[in-house]
Amino acid sequence: MDLPEGFQDLFDDVTRAFLALATVRGPNEPVVSPVWFVADGDGLLFVTDTGAAKARDMRSRPQVAGIVMAEAEHERYVSVRGRADEITGEKGLDPVALYRRIVRRYEGRDPEQPFEGAVFRLIPVRLTGYDYRDSAL
Repeated sequence: MDLPEGFQDLFDDVTRAFLALATVRGPNEPVVSPVWFVADGDGLLFVTDTGAAKARDMRSRPQVAGIVMAEAEHERYVSVRGRADEITGEKGLDPVALYRRIVRRYEGRDPEQPFEGAVFRLIPVRLTGYDYRDSAL
């Protein structure tokens, strides 16, 4: 994944950065959901309940968009556009280890609940960084 210069920290496993994920529900209703994720290879990996509305949205329309921004810094973010596909049963994927990695990133500990859900990979087609910390808007 070719990250914009100066924004790599938003995608490491240390920074508490969130993905505000936009999907399309029903005929044409955009919906935004906060998502915990980890960057891995060429995409962003995240989990959700198998029957969650956003999972159904992505199964029917995998084109998504969103922004990644740090919890404590909203003036700097990366816009993401791409495709999110379910990879739950993909060979070589360990969903439990992935779930543990995600929970450790955000909570600093192992998960208390066992993993039961779906795994999605968002492959970005466009990543654009924005930094408004020194702007007078």
